[in-house]
Formats: sequence, structure tokens, C-alpha cells
Amino acid sequence: MLKRTFLTASLATPFLNLKAQTIFNGGDASDLETSRSQGFWERPRWVWLKRPATGEVIKKVYWQDGQLIEQAYSDISWLLRDVRFERMMALKSPIIRTALNNGVIDSHQVTPWIAMDAILLDILYAYSAWLDFNKVQSPILITSGFRHLLTNALTEGAARNSEHTKGGAADIVIPNVSPMKSAAFGRFLAGGGVGLYASRNFVHVDKGRVRTWSL
Repeated sequence: MLKRTFLTASLATPFLNLKAQTIFNGGDASDLETSRSQGFWERPRWVWLKRPATGEVIKKVYWQDGQLIEQAYSDISWLLRDVRFERMMALKSPIIRTALNNGVIDSHQVTPWIAMDAILLDILYAYSAWLDFNKVQSPILITSGFRHLLTNALTEGAARNSEHTKGGAADIVIPNVSPMKSAAFGRFLAGGGVGLYASRNFVHVDKGRVRTWSL
């Protein structure tokens, strides 16, 4: 299964079996048999994402023939940047200046983006393919991707060592799909952490240890 060998695993392919389709249709898939496929992770890996905060949309293949496609990987990482920190930079926020003066960050950390973890991209690929298989023709909305150390400190309820700060997490909304179904699929993948924020209509996914929570 997916678990911690996410990039090379032979997943019990969710898009070709009853389990994931039952999740999408609202059923309980826990007792269903799944078929294994050797092909899913060997196919070109792609994502279809939208950043509502900026209006940016990207639909690109980022991995093919056993390797990352550098330009696509960079473009996706940029879309997943910290837009709040980008605004702080544009406004020459005193918070950044104070952090630099106090040695909290150095000049190399004054950037709104980093190369995102490839495992996170694979999680988003799995979601994109799941939606495509179920004929949901809309991108995944990204409400948070990379989060700078400074904006993370300003975010209510954020873990100090959040996967967001390492480029390993995203908060997602899928139009016309309930957050409960979206979280159920994330739990099925078992690629890392899955947090259901039903009252705020989003799901957190990350490449950290496998765990789940609801708030």
C-alpha cells in the first residue's frame, strides 16, 4: 500500500477499484476487496490546482518516465507559495525586518516559496486522478500550501513544527465534494496526515506520519 513508500508503491489503485468509488459515492468501503494495479504510479503524474487567493490555475504533468519534470515541479511549487508572506514582502512588513534584525531568520529565508516535497505532489496527484475518474471536472482549490516560519507563527492554531513550513502540506477544498468525502479518500491513501475541518469546509493533507484528526 501507499504508506511510507509513497513515491514507488504499488498502490491498490483507488481509481480502478470499488473501494475509492464507494468512498466517493458515500458508502463504507472498509470491507470491500480491492484490486492491485502495477501501473498507476508508473503513469505520468499530474495535478490540476487553483489558488483562489491569486486566481492562478495550473494543470501540468510534473513526473514522467521515472523523473521529475523540473519546470513543471517549479511552477507547481510556486503556485503553492505563501501568498501572505508575499504580501508582507511587498509591503516591507516590519515583522520581517524585526525577525532579520533579531536573527530569527536570515536573508535567504526572505522568500515566499520553496521546492515543495514531491510526496505532497503525489498526494495531490492521487486526488486529481480520483476526481478525474469520478468525472469531477474542476481543479482542487489550494487555500494554504507552503507557510513561512513567520506567517506560521501568526496563524492561529498552527503547529510550531508544521509540515506547511517544510513544504510538505496543503489545505484543500474540492468544489462539489464534501470535506468528509475528501478526508475519507485521504485516509484511504494513508500517505501522511489528514485533518478534517468540516466547519471551515477544508481538508489538510501532509506527507508526515500517518495520522488523522477532526476539528
